[in-house]
Amino acid sequence: MATTQTKWRDAYSLIAALAFLAALYFIYKNSDNALQNWYWLMGLFVLMLAVIGKVICGTFKGVFVDERNVMSLSRVQMVAWSILVLTAVLALVVQNIQASSGACLAEASQTCVPDIPQQLWLLMGFSTATLVASPVLLSNSGAALPDENKTLQLSGSLVGQGYDKDAQDFSGPLYRNKRPEDARWSDLITGEQFTNCLHLDLPRLQMCFFTLVALLTYGVLLHGEMFAATRYGSLPELSNGLLAIIAISHSGYLVSKASQNSTTSTRAATTPSP
Repeated sequence: MATTQTKWRDAYSLIAALAFLAALYFIYKNSDNALQNWYWLMGLFVLMLAVIGKVICGTFKGVFVDERNVMSLSRVQMVAWSILVLTAVLALVVQNIQASSGACLAEASQTCVPDIPQQLWLLMGFSTATLVASPVLLSNSGAALPDENKTLQLSGSLVGQGYDKDAQDFSGPLYRNKRPEDARWSDLITGEQFTNCLHLDLPRLQMCFFTLVALLTYGVLLHGEMFAATRYGSLPELSNGLLAIIAISHSGYLVSKASQNSTTSTRAATTPSP
């Protein structure tokens, strides 16, 4: 089994390396088309992350799976924004080099690299802060354990919704899987505790919607700029209104997470020992 897994990992790594070289060659041959390069780079980054997830975690969505072996909303958000922004910057750098016939490189000029607006830095900061804060807030629930009756009831409910019974892990109050392959996309919008893992979590659902809208909005802005211009001095700016909505969504998400875990910890502390 170990030898077979190693062969598959080697095959995935080889495919990713060949795809990376092919994409770089295509971008080099078509460096005057920033829009096509951007699409190629996004596909390349997605492929590389999928292969890394498969090699390390055993599943193509492994980059989104946290230590509880469930899909992490903060990870998905951080990866999505990183792919969108970093590939756009790289595509525009290639385009600027082509437009100046390499003069910006020869002169070590900063005109090769487009400016990144302050609003975009703030947005990336929100994503990073949420990614860092989420595990800290979840760690407060480590002392509370579900009782036996509740465990049996939850296990039956999970099986009834199509979850694998052998993949369930009731070692704490937080819903978790035994393997990264058992992570589901529905984890992004359902509760994180066993008491609410079968129900929609409204703050998480809200942040999913706002993130999707923000990504699509900024993607459209990037598409329009790359389609129309030949030289790029800056990435398009986000509106302050959209940035405020994203900030409110992140705040509500973190406050909800902190409130739920604080309640769990308090309940565990006040429950009398048998």
